[in-house]
Amino acid sequence: MNLPSQYSYNPRLSLVFLLFGGGLAWLLVGALACGCRPHGFVLWFGLAPTVLGLLVIVRRLAFKCFLVLEEDALILPTGFGRVRITRIPYASIERVWETSLLFTTVLSVATKEGKFEVVSMMLPDTRSYLDVGKFLNSRSSRANP
Repeated sequence: MNLPSQYSYNPRLSLVFLLFGGGLAWLLVGALACGCRPHGFVLWFGLAPTVLGLLVIVRRLAFKCFLVLEEDALILPTGFGRVRITRIPYASIERVWETSLLFTTVLSVATKEGKFEVVSMMLPDTRSYLDVGKFLNSRSSRANP
């Protein structure tokens, strides 16, 4: 792999459409089912993903973040909304493992400073997630023989 490598680290459009569209669809179905404006549980269960979808849209448009693989460190967006930048030296990586969740896969990187996560839904495609995973696994086994 040619270093440094940079990958866009923003929520995929499919996540935006799933949240925003799902919330609006729920509200529409609720309105059509009862013939009235949604209220109570139907309203809140539709508004929650719609508002979350709007927040994801703002995050995607306002904060352009990148995952960068440098010669000696990984630069990873972390924290709430994945907008704070953390530099993780490859020498400090103790363990790398993968966890599958409902709609995504998470690559976890453990160091003495803590655990960091690379979320597959934040990378542009599956291929880039696989490339990052292979690279980090190769660096962690080299750093800790």
